[in-house]
Amino acid sequence: MEEKYCPNCGRYVGSLEVCPYCGAKIPKHTSYYYAKYGSLAFAVLGIVFLLIFAQSTPVQYVHIGDIGPTYNYALVRISGVVSTSPSLVIKSDGSSTLYINVDDGTGVMSVHVYNPAIFRLAKEGKIPGYGDFVDIKGQIYIRGSNRYIIVNDPAQISIKRANPVKMNITSIKKIEYPYGNYLRIAIDGRIVSYKTTRSGAYVLNFTDATGYIDVYVPSYFSKLYGFNPEDFEGKNLELVGSVQWYGSEMTGTWEVIPTSMEDFKVIG
Repeated sequence: MEEKYCPNCGRYVGSLEVCPYCGAKIPKHTSYYYAKYGSLAFAVLGIVFLLIFAQSTPVQYVHIGDIGPTYNYALVRISGVVSTSPSLVIKSDGSSTLYINVDDGTGVMSVHVYNPAIFRLAKEGKIPGYGDFVDIKGQIYIRGSNRYIIVNDPAQISIKRANPVKMNITSIKKIEYPYGNYLRIAIDGRIVSYKTTRSGAYVLNFTDATGYIDVYVPSYFSKLYGFNPEDFEGKNLELVGSVQWYGSEMTGTWEVIPTSMEDFKVIG
């Protein structure tokens, strides 16, 4: 009797494997099982090869200025300079967000990192500082006029940090605006005093034999690294950081922003 009829009661069962009338098992040709399980194996292999292909395909590099609504949820790569000090916001529920602004010359993109990825970045020394050149891979999110990239893994951030130029404070202050922005310098001197901002950042008054300059230490230094200016106050330091103009073009002045704890080196 053909497979579409039950061999026990003789009723039509179509492609069913068990007769709904008498409960008898319907025998199938061997080719049926080859087709059934072969198609399943083929589908699994297809997914495996698709994942391998997706991982080996380079992430698309884009200019920030070209990113529009059609890029929503896209995985992309951007490169540029960190144009402001990264900001760490810790909410009352314990959640945290690290904000990093990247400027590639065509626009500025906000990069968001959430915990626990923030602490993994800190542990691996992957938190970029002001003036660093970064290469970032992440997923774009566009919400109305807001657009940002989310980074979930330290492997998605690559940092290039320039070697510092040895300078004194007077020489730094003589640099014409805006040509000193992002310049990475090293100064030998000491901390005279400091104050704390509302955000938890520190402003250090730093001096050498030629003058005084403000050093802005972002709040994430204390929140993630345990930075305390009292540990360095009064000691001779080699201070390294990137130069930023603070204030208006006419009345502002240069300040120095460290990029990591390694930028504070006690030399005596």
